[in-house]
Amino acid sequence: MGERRTGTVVRLDKHTRRRRRFPVKLRYVIVLAVVVWGVYTYWFVQRPLLEREAASKAALYQELKVAKSQARLLTQQIKELHSNRYIAQLAEKKYNLIQPGEILFTAQSAGK
Repeated sequence: MGERRTGTVVRLDKHTRRRRRFPVKLRYVIVLAVVVWGVYTYWFVQRPLLEREAASKAALYQELKVAKSQARLLTQQIKELHSNRYIAQLAEKKYNLIQPGEILFTAQSAGK
């Protein structure tokens, strides 16, 4: 239909050539659309998510730092609880217990 034969050479009409070049341009448009979609998705969707995650990560690192310092203090307190002297001090302060041979004095305020 769109072909002319002259000897062994097949020539295509101009109409057939135009149909052949159009899909190449359409490919470029499709590739450009995919690239634009990818840039839009990154810039307006993924980047804000990544920024929120980075802020969350920084907050968690701060909490971890606080937790480590509390763990250090608790470890020190555990070590102190293994000494008899510290236990005796706690018993005197919290429960008003005394050592053998000591006398307990209580002072009342003048207003009562």
